[in-house]
Amino acid sequence: MKKKKLSISIMAHPSREKYFGYLKEKLGDVPFSIDGSGSIWNNRKRAMMMYDENAQFHLVLQDDAIIGNDFIRRAEQILNDDNIVYSFYFGNRRNMKKIADKGMANGFVISDWLTWGLAICIPTKIIEDVIENCDRMHIKNDDTRIARYLRKRGIRIYYTMPSLIDHRADIKSLVNDSIGRKARYFIGE
Repeated sequence: MKKKKLSISIMAHPSREKYFGYLKEKLGDVPFSIDGSGSIWNNRKRAMMMYDENAQFHLVLQDDAIIGNDFIRRAEQILNDDNIVYSFYFGNRRNMKKIADKGMANGFVISDWLTWGLAICIPTKIIEDVIENCDRMHIKNDDTRIARYLRKRGIRIYYTMPSLIDHRADIKSLVNDSIGRKARYFIGE
């Protein structure tokens, strides 16, 4: 039996419930891991464990995501190598403009470090190992735990260029990042 390409879950916080309907409208009836305890890693882990065993990749989206036009079809076209991790978001940090511009020409920014946890897509074959190893880390931020795991394993990250997902810029981050986070280049809604 051929595996399906992609399963999706949402890492959510109860304070952002007003966005849940939007995400379901754009993505279908995907599962939500809703956590108000403040444990970012535990919420990410629960969302990762919601992967479909019949899928090749699992995407955990955060609840402040803006979904790009025709997202699922575009994402499934990109997901071809289950030895890498894909990120559908590349932020607008000033010092990364040249990197983003080069990625626009190639379709990806390729890196050995995961930055931004908004839209991380991991091959399902490694999810259990990611969770087991990241559980042993004493780091608050979930994306930093995953980044360290990936670097230790030599797994590259491919950021889609333009981004297929963007951040809601009008809401405050739950991890004390600045307001106004946006993709460097976004495919558009």
